[in-house]
Amino acid sequence: MNKMISMATAAMGAAVGAAAVYAATCDQRQLRKNMRKMTRGAEKALHNVEQMIEQYMR
Repeated sequence: MNKMISMATAAMGAAVGAAAVYAATCDQRQLRKNMRKMTRGAEKALHNVEQMIEQYMR
């Protein structure tokens, strides 16, 4: 279980780093649009990880 959590943490860290690099090179309107997309994607990914952990723990 610790391995799954550390993988999820690493994936989130990579996503945040990519977002920071992208934000430095993008205009504000496009940035807001992409941040909404990334937020939805992150929420979906976390939901999927939670489901995987739930199934693993059964």
